[in-house]
Amino acid sequence: MPVTKVVDIAYARLAAPDLDLAEEFLTHFGLVRAARTKTALYMRGSDPAHHLHITELGEPRFIGLAYHAANEDELGKLAKTSGASDIETMDEPGAGKRVRLTDPHGFQIEVIHGIEALEPLPLAENAVNTAQARDRRLGTLTRLAAGPVAVKRLGHGVIVSTDLQKALAWYREMLGFIPSDEIFRDDERDVISSFNRVDRGETYVDHHVFFCMQGPKAGLNHLAFEVANFDAVMLGHEHMKSVGKIQTDLGRRPAYLWQSDFRLLGRSLGPRARAHDRQRPPQRLGRAASQPRRPRR
Repeated sequence: MPVTKVVDIAYARLAAPDLDLAEEFLTHFGLVRAARTKTALYMRGSDPAHHLHITELGEPRFIGLAYHAANEDELGKLAKTSGASDIETMDEPGAGKRVRLTDPHGFQIEVIHGIEALEPLPLAENAVNTAQARDRRLGTLTRLAAGPVAVKRLGHGVIVSTDLQKALAWYREMLGFIPSDEIFRDDERDVISSFNRVDRGETYVDHHVFFCMQGPKAGLNHLAFEVANFDAVMLGHEHMKSVGKIQTDLGRRPAYLWQSDFRLLGRSLGPRARAHDRQRPPQRLGRAASQPRRPRR
């Protein structure tokens, strides 16, 4: 049995030496300032979450990820585990309480509860006719405005691990993740990457909030942020390209690629080459969903 079962991803925490530069990039990317202090920047999406991206002032690095607990009692369970902090009242915008953990790579994992919610922001969504619904848009032409495309929420974080099986065991034991898809090399027992979702029983949840892959050096691979639809993915890409902040090639990987849950991504580089992706709304699974394993191609 896991120590707790978190209910969703909350935010990512990073550090950068220039908060002005970080805010410029994130604003172009589609986030909105929720708060800023002398030492940290808090950016939100259109959903009510107070923030989903924190940039602390300091040497550039990935600090960690945060996830929502179902209630404060769940924080108490985590606080009793080896190496965990006590339940802390957060002294930063949004407030709330948390327990801080350290994952096998040394990254900080926060489990939070009671953070302030804000009023949602407008989220433009272009109505699209389909074969099954040909009359969703009648009498109007599609005209998409250029500019930053609003981010709705944080979808998932991706970490590279030097010991994938150890990392997966820790996240599943501590946070209650369950696998959605896994990719193997040659033998199904040789898993090289794993997509994991939260376990909310029969309630449908995103295909994954945590993706972990085997690699030579532990670190953040990318953060993925949900936007309204496919049009928003493409429009956001065009805007970031127009302001010189798009990553058109990561080694041999294109800027747009199909992932195992069949959504299209648009990738942009933040300050210090941290990858930020846009994704359209993902597949939703319940506990009973099968766990496919796919060979590496």
